[in-house]
Amino acid sequence: MNETVIKIGDDGKVTVERDIKGVKSFKQIAPDTLIQCINKSLLRGAVHSGLLPKNCISFNAYDDGNKDIVLIYPENKADISYFGTEYKNFPLPRLVFGFKLTAEGRVSSCKLGVIENTETLKPDTKMYHYPFSNVSGFHLCTGNNALPKCTSLHTLSSLPYYIMSMPNNNDYFNNSHNKPNLEMRDLLELLKNKNPSFYYSDILILNGAVLNDFIMKG
Repeated sequence: MNETVIKIGDDGKVTVERDIKGVKSFKQIAPDTLIQCINKSLLRGAVHSGLLPKNCISFNAYDDGNKDIVLIYPENKADISYFGTEYKNFPLPRLVFGFKLTAEGRVSSCKLGVIENTETLKPDTKMYHYPFSNVSGFHLCTGNNALPKCTSLHTLSSLPYYIMSMPNNNDYFNNSHNKPNLEMRDLLELLKNKNPSFYYSDILILNGAVLNDFIMKG
């Protein structure tokens, strides 16, 4: 009969005692090594995401039922508003949205970022400061606007459109996040008839992050 006994002392030291056909051996191991061995021995079930939303570039599921989803916003224009002024077909840089969902399908947090204008996305794709309001770092504040419940992941693809239609204000706006150092109203007026490429030549400022930072940041 073979037997392995793991003993954890009051001092935190871990000792592995093995008895192989009556021959005993003892070995002291680091606690981290024990944890790694246990993790490797666990049988992990497959994660079934169901139908993922269109333009999804990252999906992560947790043991508690929470999920993280990152989407590329496919449009380079949107109808936006700012204190009663509507800007139809307002040009946009390339945007990426991140959503954290609870097990019940509630959106518990949102994030928004600007990525470089490249056809091929990579983990080290550069990111820029979002030049407008309602974003601090990557965190997107939706104020008192109630976000719809996500009963199925594929319905998330409509959420960025809903968010872009929300009225803009001055919350979290920082004029140091655009090259001309313009205030919000002046920035909107400058950009309203420009090509989206104008952002990258004259407006956006790198923030030192890359796309993988956005994906991994909680």
